[in-house]
Amino acid sequence: MKHPLSPLLAMAVSMFLVACQSGPTKPPGEQFLSDARSNLKSSDFSAALTNLEGAMKAAPDEPAGQQAAVLRVALVTALADASKQMAEAYSAGSRQPAARPGPFGRMRNDYYGIARTRLMDAMQSVMNQRGKLGANTMTIEVTFPGFTGGTDPGVTKIKSGQWIEDPERYGVELLADRNALAKVLSAMAGAGQDVNKGGQIFSSGKVEIDPRVYLLELSDDFLQTGGIFDVRGLNEMDHLRIVNQVVKGNLDVLDKLLAAKPDKDLEAREKKMKDDVEKMLKKLGG
Repeated sequence: MKHPLSPLLAMAVSMFLVACQSGPTKPPGEQFLSDARSNLKSSDFSAALTNLEGAMKAAPDEPAGQQAAVLRVALVTALADASKQMAEAYSAGSRQPAARPGPFGRMRNDYYGIARTRLMDAMQSVMNQRGKLGANTMTIEVTFPGFTGGTDPGVTKIKSGQWIEDPERYGVELLADRNALAKVLSAMAGAGQDVNKGGQIFSSGKVEIDPRVYLLELSDDFLQTGGIFDVRGLNEMDHLRIVNQVVKGNLDVLDKLLAAKPDKDLEAREKKMKDDVEKMLKKLGG
């Protein structure tokens, strides 16, 4: 005669079977990083930032946390650049006869404010990293974002003074974010501005990032996005000085890396950038 399982025993058996089917769980840092990769693949950049930060906190001295730190810098740098592009589009559009000056001006200022916040975040993150950089490459693995060349029709509308509603604007902004991230990742991987080459590099899986290239390309991005602080943008000379001071600090670290492992092309670019930064700092009095 068969005896039915007691409720408690049945529950225990059920939980055991579920545990066996689910398999081993990932360490928190790896899980956060995995989730962030999924977010990046689907262009959910806000969620990606949250999960990258989670990986950094959960595993600061482990490969997952270190990879998350590099990816986060790339993403924040790209978002700063994309916001700068949006601000400049609204700035250009505000000068067109068909534009509504008030709304265009507010959008311009909003996007400049986002660019400022993202840029300062990215620069501080690199300042926190740069003292730890050495001869070893940094490994990252991520799905390369879809890149669309040419000018987005939505940006053309904005620049011509046409007002676009939020659903269309969000699409324009998302495309700018993806394109900017593709450019940042390509440059970090040693492909320069060739996003097609960058896509090929990342399609192979894990990518080794040279810390010398990392510092040089990010410094170039900081200077480009830092243009928001000049007289044609926000006219904030104190912030422009900070950008150039941060880049100078990056280049001081890069000097040491290049002394340990010389590269003529990188050295030539670094020298020109340093000369430009020192001239700007002299002009700004800092």
